[in-house]
Amino acid sequence: MSRLPDWQNDRLGAPIASHQLGVSLVELLVALVIGLVLMLGAVVVFVKARDTYASMDTNSRMQETARYAFSVIETDARMAGFLGLNSQPNLFTNVNADLTDPAGTAVAMAGCGTNWATAIDRPATGTDAGYALDSTNCPAFGAGAQPNTDTLIIRRASSTRIPQLDTELDDFEGNILLATSRASGQIFVGDPDGTIPSNFAQSDPVGAPPAADTRPLIVNAYYVSQDSSEGVGYPSLRRKVLQSGPTVVDQEVIPGVDDFQVQYGVDIDDDRNADRYVNASDLATNDRVVALRVWLRVRARERDVAFNDTATYNYANINQSGINDAFRRVVVMKTFQLRNSRA
Repeated sequence: MSRLPDWQNDRLGAPIASHQLGVSLVELLVALVIGLVLMLGAVVVFVKARDTYASMDTNSRMQETARYAFSVIETDARMAGFLGLNSQPNLFTNVNADLTDPAGTAVAMAGCGTNWATAIDRPATGTDAGYALDSTNCPAFGAGAQPNTDTLIIRRASSTRIPQLDTELDDFEGNILLATSRASGQIFVGDPDGTIPSNFAQSDPVGAPPAADTRPLIVNAYYVSQDSSEGVGYPSLRRKVLQSGPTVVDQEVIPGVDDFQVQYGVDIDDDRNADRYVNASDLATNDRVVALRVWLRVRARERDVAFNDTATYNYANINQSGINDAFRRVVVMKTFQLRNSRA
């Protein structure tokens, strides 16, 4: 048998050397560019999602701050004017007068103004765009009150009644108390013996409604300070609170409130509904306040570098624009009726 030439053996399937082909430089560059574009897109989506989450979280926290502040103010203000068995200040002695003990002896008070505690004929009052309290004896917290914010003062009796016994009243030494019957009332400061004013029942009858009622007087003055417990320059809603002594202490309601505006619903036709809302500066002494309309502007704690507050704020008697800072803000308003507006 004749042997085939080498070139024929190659064509019939004899093994030949093969070459491995790789990715060209152009293909590699294209793949890198596509990968970088995809990675950049993923980073942009992540950053946007993070910023959106941060913004939603900030707004949620501000709304929560406003809800809590309203819950405190509303619970207090709805009881404004409640004084006990009767809520008619004209039947009380010592209204807008100096404090005395049950025997009529004068008692000093470190208060927030002249007759600040005994002005129960003004159960819901305040000032417009200014601090309503004595800045010497009752200064605002920190660097002072926030400019152009309102002050709201609520006066009322406590919802907790003191049993009409001297052994019960002696726990309230130094507290300003309200004693009431169906026909009269008296403001006095509790003494160490728990003395009940002589013209009121000295005990509760058995099996019958009480003939007299004694309760602590509550006076709270709400305002906004420039500083808070969380830091200098971070504003807060605060209040001056009447306490034993009698004296006044400063309490923080909640940080983050940088504006507080109040309007008073006045009843003109005696139907217990507000016929008009006025600022404190337009509120007459004899106006019957039956409702309050309150605005809170809440500010975020941290700066948002991707945000600039260029909004125009127009509410109550505020018309402000061009704050131009990196803090987010939200304005919330609520109106509520005063239960004891008939007084």
